[in-house]
Formats: sequence, structure tokens, C-alpha cells
Amino acid sequence: MSRKDTILRAAQRTAKEAREAASRKSKRRENSGILPHRHCSICWKPITLESMPPVCSNEECEDSWKKKDKSRKRLTIMMYFFPAFAILLLIMNILQQS
Repeated sequence: MSRKDTILRAAQRTAKEAREAASRKSKRRENSGILPHRHCSICWKPITLESMPPVCSNEECEDSWKKKDKSRKRLTIMMYFFPAFAILLLIMNILQQS
């Protein structure tokens, strides 16, 4: 048996084992009885996949999500604004020295 044949048989055996493992995993998932879902970002209760924003119907969670989202947006703006402002000051400084 040549080296090429040995490698081919090993690759086929590995592929077969991988297919069998994937099949077992999908069967296990199907038999679990748990529907696909995601979790509330605040309290971690199960919610539907389509929920947007990813929070449950609890009013405290919704308020907390809005506060976090507003803070995230503000941080994103600052992350772009302050470096741009620093570059502008640097350019103005270079132009004044010329």
C-alpha cells in the first residue's frame, strides 16, 4: 500500500467520523425539547429570537437597555470625535509653524 493510499484512507475515515459526530450532535439538539431562543441582555430570561432590542418585556429591563444604548452611542461618537479633534489641532499646529 502506497503512502498516497494510506493518507486517502485516513482522510476518508476522519471525514466519516466527523459526519457521524455532527449527526449525533444534531440529534441530541433535536431531542432536547428546548426551542431556539436568546436571553435578555439584562436579566438573562429566555426571549424569542426575533426580539429587538434583546430585552424581555420587563419595564426595568427596557429602561436599563435604553440607558445602556444611549451611553454606547455617546461613547461611539466620542471615540470618533476626539481623535478627529486632536488631528485637527495637530494639523493647525503644523501649519502655524510653517
